[in-house]
Amino acid sequence: MNNLLKNEAAKHGDRLQIIPSHRIADLKNDIDIFARSEELNGFQEWIVNNLYSYDIPRLDFTVQSVILIALSHPFYADVIFKSNGREYSGKCLVRSDFDGADEYLKTFLEGFGYHAVRAYKLPMKRLGVQSGLSEYGRNNITYIDGMGSNFSLAAYFTDMPCEEDTWRQAVTARACNSCRACINNCPTGAIRSERFLIDNQKCLSAMNETAGDFPEWLPVSVHHTCYDCLRCQEQCPMNIGRIDKMDGCFVFSEQETGMLLQGEPIEGLSESMKQKIFKLGLDEWYPAIPRNIRMLMR
Repeated sequence: MNNLLKNEAAKHGDRLQIIPSHRIADLKNDIDIFARSEELNGFQEWIVNNLYSYDIPRLDFTVQSVILIALSHPFYADVIFKSNGREYSGKCLVRSDFDGADEYLKTFLEGFGYHAVRAYKLPMKRLGVQSGLSEYGRNNITYIDGMGSNFSLAAYFTDMPCEEDTWRQAVTARACNSCRACINNCPTGAIRSERFLIDNQKCLSAMNETAGDFPEWLPVSVHHTCYDCLRCQEQCPMNIGRIDKMDGCFVFSEQETGMLLQGEPIEGLSESMKQKIFKLGLDEWYPAIPRNIRMLMR
């Protein structure tokens, strides 16, 4: 049964792992140990103590396992913003098809009398690594053989039993042992050789996804994406052959660019503009997007 579901995911270009529900307690314990052994800053403490939740909800079915899906997506899309007769280019991540995965997963399970409910607050990356689905890179991003880092994670509580427990300790990819590509190409020096955790206070991804002024020490030249940062992934050997683009290019007209710069509420925008925003995932970081676009235009 589990293999049939994995094959179904593979038909859609995705990967999948099933984790027995009792491993959630092990996951919490492992992260608690990690948090006690590391010197965390305030934001990292907030993630560990407030963002994550390990509670198994009361549902109309008995939860027996967690299904974790790695949803494939292109490496990035080219984006053009038009303003004052000029064109400004940048890169943007592309959202995975979460709705499509939700549909095929639930349709498959219902055919066998099982159910699934989305689990939003589990620590997805750690769950992927300890389940055997993925491995950590030195840059704290996770990788899957054959997919590289071109995926997003979605988890589900389900009453489908896990037929094979692949739980393990968290591991870093062996390719990282003799490689410094991400360290050497991080534009802000956030990835460290002596410590597993990156310096999130220097990480461009973290800054790009938080509204407010950029620190004065940050060079204008580092800005290349609408949010997040791709530099370490672009140079990672585990992504060789997988740095593909979306077909075509997303173009925002002068009027649309002006609306983005003004932070116009998404609900008031045209349907065609909404489609571009949602496909690119700009809505997730919308308060920071006007500032980020302005940096791309400098």
